[in-house]
Amino acid sequence: MRPRRSQFLAVVAVVCLPAASRAQQDPPRVRREIRGFDFRKDGVWRKQVRAVRSARHQLLRQRNFPALNAPLVSGSRAPLSLGAPLGAAPAVSGVLRVPAILFTFKNTPPSQVRPTSQFDDVLFAPSPTGASAGRPYTYRSYYTELSNGLLTVQGQTYGYAALDSNEVTYTGVPGTCTGNPYTGSTDCNGLFSPSAQARMQRALAEALGKVDSLIDWTQYDGDGDGFVDLVAFIQPALDGACGPLGNNHLWAHRFFLQPPYYATHSTTVVNGQTVNVRVADYILESGVGGASGCDTTAIMPIGTVAHETGHGFGLPDLYDTDGASEGVGEFSLMGSGNYTSPFSPSRMDVWSLNELGWVIVTPLTTAGAYTFGPAKLPVDTALFVPVTGSNPRGEYFLLENRQGVLSDSAMIRYHCRVWFASANPPASCSGGLIVWHVDSLQIARPGNSVNTGPIHGLEAIQADAFGNLDADPARRCYPGAPAVGCSNRGDAGDLYPGTTGNATLSIATLPSDGLNATGCPGFSLDTISQVVLNGAVRFVLNTGAQTLAVTTAPQLPGGKWGYSYNTVLTAACGGGNYQWSVVSGTPPPGVALSPGGVLSGWPTDTGTYTFQVRVIDGTQTAGRGMTLHVVEPSLTLQQVLSLEFQGPALANDDQKRYLDFQGNHNDTFDIGDFLRWLGRTGQVAPVTAPVAATRARP
Repeated sequence: MRPRRSQFLAVVAVVCLPAASRAQQDPPRVRREIRGFDFRKDGVWRKQVRAVRSARHQLLRQRNFPALNAPLVSGSRAPLSLGAPLGAAPAVSGVLRVPAILFTFKNTPPSQVRPTSQFDDVLFAPSPTGASAGRPYTYRSYYTELSNGLLTVQGQTYGYAALDSNEVTYTGVPGTCTGNPYTGSTDCNGLFSPSAQARMQRALAEALGKVDSLIDWTQYDGDGDGFVDLVAFIQPALDGACGPLGNNHLWAHRFFLQPPYYATHSTTVVNGQTVNVRVADYILESGVGGASGCDTTAIMPIGTVAHETGHGFGLPDLYDTDGASEGVGEFSLMGSGNYTSPFSPSRMDVWSLNELGWVIVTPLTTAGAYTFGPAKLPVDTALFVPVTGSNPRGEYFLLENRQGVLSDSAMIRYHCRVWFASANPPASCSGGLIVWHVDSLQIARPGNSVNTGPIHGLEAIQADAFGNLDADPARRCYPGAPAVGCSNRGDAGDLYPGTTGNATLSIATLPSDGLNATGCPGFSLDTISQVVLNGAVRFVLNTGAQTLAVTTAPQLPGGKWGYSYNTVLTAACGGGNYQWSVVSGTPPPGVALSPGGVLSGWPTDTGTYTFQVRVIDGTQTAGRGMTLHVVEPSLTLQQVLSLEFQGPALANDDQKRYLDFQGNHNDTFDIGDFLRWLGRTGQVAPVTAPVAATRARP
C-alpha cells in the first residue's frame, strides 16, 4: 500500500476559530464537530441523493459526459423538482424547506432574545438584507450559488418557544460528564453523557410541543415519507463548542430525535395510510456567533448550518475524522472550509460538487495546452484526468481553478496571510490550480472515513511539497510561515503554480501524481501558469509512456532510537521487478535497505541521516535522495522504573531495546542501562523507592 505523497503523516486534527481579519492561523483548538452524532441513514435527502450519486457514478464509469453534465448544460439552472430530488435525475435538484425553531430557557436574559425576523434575514432571505446586510451570503443564497441554481433552500423561523426550566436542566450538570474535548472540562453541553443527551433532546421535544400547533408540517416533508426533511433548532446562548471550561451551553451538532421521534399534529398519507408527520433529523446551533462564530454580541453566521446540510445530502466529512491529519483542510466546505470565514464558507471541492451534479465535468484525454477560469466564469468546471492502464483502486484526478472570487474570496485572502505570516500579504498573492487525487476504493469505506489512514480518498496534491495538510497537527505552523513538517489547514503554496512557482507535476516530481496502487498515472502537467490575477490558469497536459520513477517522498517517516522501524519504498512506471540499493550515504546504524525495497531495523543512535537510493527495473534506473530523522524516545521515570523492577530481561521490545542501546548495549536490559539512563536524562529516583530496595532477583 502506497502512503500519501506528503512529507509526514499526522496524529490529531483540530479546528481553529477563524476571523476574517486574522493574520495567521490560531493556536490549536479542539475539533468542534463531535464524532458519533449524525442524521439517520435515510434522513434529510440521503435516500434520494444516493440514487443520484449512483447514477452519476455509472455515467462517469461509462464516460458519458453529455448525460453527466446535462442539468447544467441544457437546463435552465433552476430546481428540477418542487420538493426533494428526483432519483432518476443526474443532479441533486429541488427545494429544501427547513423550519427554524427558536427557543429560550427559563433563565434566558431578555437581552439574548432577538426578533425572529432577524433569523429569517440570515437564513432564508434570497440575498443579504436586514440583519444579514453587509454579509456576503445567507444560508439560502450560499446554496443557490453553490448549486448553480439547482437547489433552493427555503424556510421560516418559529418561536420563541419558552422552555419550562433553566438552561442547566437541558445541558446536564457540570462535573457529571466525561469526554468533553477541552482539557480538564467536565461540562456536559447536552452531549457528553447519556443523561446529558436525553436532557438536550427533551429540550428539543419541549420546543416542538410549544410551536407544534402553529406550523403546517406537511410543507416541510418534501419527499412525502412522513418525516420533516430537516429542522434547525436555534438556542440563545453561546455555542458550547466555543469553550473554554465552564461554558456549559448546548454544543452545536447534527443528530436525530430518538424513536418513536416527535409526532406533530399535521397528518399526511404514506403508502395509503394516514400518519402524523414526524420530526427526526435536526441541526442544533447557537443563535449568536458573528464573524468568529463565538461572538455573543452578533447574530449567528451560516458556516455550521451550511456544513451540516452537506451531510444531509450524504456527503462525508473530508477532514480526518480519526484526528490524524487535516484531510482537505479549508479547501472544501466538507473539510474545515466552514471555519475559513463563517460568513463566507469555502466552496465545496469539485469531487463533492460532482457527486451532487453541481459542476460541469470536462474530460482531458488529449495532450495539449488548456486554459480555464475560476468558479462561475462562466460556469463551474472540473477537469477530469483518467488513469491509464491497470487501476484496481478506481483512481482518477480532478483539476479545478480556485481563486479569490465568490465564496472562495475569504479563503484565498486568508491562505495568503497564512503563507506570508502577515496580515498584509503582497497583492500579487492569488489562487491557482488545485489537483485532486481521488481514490474510489478508499471513498467507499464505511464509517465516515474517507480521509483517515495512510491513503486518503480525496487528497489535495500540495504544490509546495511541504505536506502541511498531512503533517502532525500537534506541530502547528503557527505563528510562523509554513515549512516542511508543520501543520495547517491550507495556504497559498498548495496551489499551482502558487507562491512557490511550481509549474510541473509528474511521476518524478515532488510532489508527484503517483498512484496509491503504485501504477503509472499516464499523464503529467507542465508550464502551469496564472494567466490573470484571480482569473484563468493555463497548463500543458502530456500523455503517453512514462519512465521509471521513485515515488516515495524524500522525507521518510521518522524513527526512534532502539524502536522497530519499517518503511517500504515504492516506485512506478516500470515492469514491477524492482531491485533496490543504497548507492551513497548511509541509513541510520542498525537500519538496512533490502533488495525488495524494505527499509527496516532498529536504529542504534539518533541523528539525521541522508542517503541516495537506486531502483533498477530491467534497463531502467531511477534514484532519489532520502532523509530519515531518528529521535530519542521520551520515557517517564515511572515507565523506566516499572521496567527495571521486573529484573534483567532480553531487550526484545522497543522500550527495553532503546534503554539497552543507550546503556551498555549487551542485548539485555539491566541495572547498568537504568543507571545510565538516570545519568543521561538527569532523572532522580524517588527516595521512597530506591532502585535496589524492591529489586526482583535475577
